[in-house]
Amino acid sequence: MARITYRSHGGSRAYWQARWDDVDADTGKLNLKRYPGKFAEDTLRRLTVSGPILEAGCGAGRVVRFYHQQGRDIIGMDFIPTAVQKIKQAVPAIPLTAADVEKLPFADECLSCVLAFGLYHNLEQGIADAVRETRRVLKTGGHLCAAMRLDNIQNRMIDWLTDRKQSGGERRFHKINHTQQELKDVFSRNGFAIEDIYFVENMPFVYKFRPFRAASHKTFDETKGRAEGYRLSLLGNAVQKTLIGLFLPAFCNAAVIIARAK
Repeated sequence: MARITYRSHGGSRAYWQARWDDVDADTGKLNLKRYPGKFAEDTLRRLTVSGPILEAGCGAGRVVRFYHQQGRDIIGMDFIPTAVQKIKQAVPAIPLTAADVEKLPFADECLSCVLAFGLYHNLEQGIADAVRETRRVLKTGGHLCAAMRLDNIQNRMIDWLTDRKQSGGERRFHKINHTQQELKDVFSRNGFAIEDIYFVENMPFVYKFRPFRAASHKTFDETKGRAEGYRLSLLGNAVQKTLIGLFLPAFCNAAVIIARAK
């Protein structure tokens, strides 16, 4: 059974509302050698069917804006309307919609690809319904790229450290954490053939500790981190590479699944 992370905030929707209210719309700069750009590219190279691409959970818009600038037929979607509005204000021509991944506003089998970075683990009732709904809108042979929080040593440590810092208040659902096998099961049972699973670091574990950050990143700035990557000092890079090299997948913060719609 998937492990639940709880935090002292107003719930998942309130958490993301506050987070996207606090950052500017992304510029569309995307590093194709790192998460998420590396895995978006990998997925798009596999496409054998035509049709629009959906980025579900587009947030501040770096992925959808990048591919829109590249001339791709891509739609951005997020369940926080103000996040969508920020992107629209920056680039009015990008097709965008505010909607829920468990009730997608698209016809059956109309999309060639869905990119969902850091989306499904925000669903308090579990991810199975959302995975089935994603399969409904994908053409047979279309592809899904989904990144989700792993139930592993790193994320358990992060949750423990965060719990120590919290000052009380009602603990509400934050994110759901799955093991690799749980993820394999839920996608395989709901219309997908898994092609690859990768273990990735979005924000390196040691980046959470200021002494390990690059000089230009000592003060945390999420907009900067999202645009440049979360940069580490020489010492930070050495420590992080050691952890990843010795303990992957225990010391990464997400699993990326690339799967084909059956």
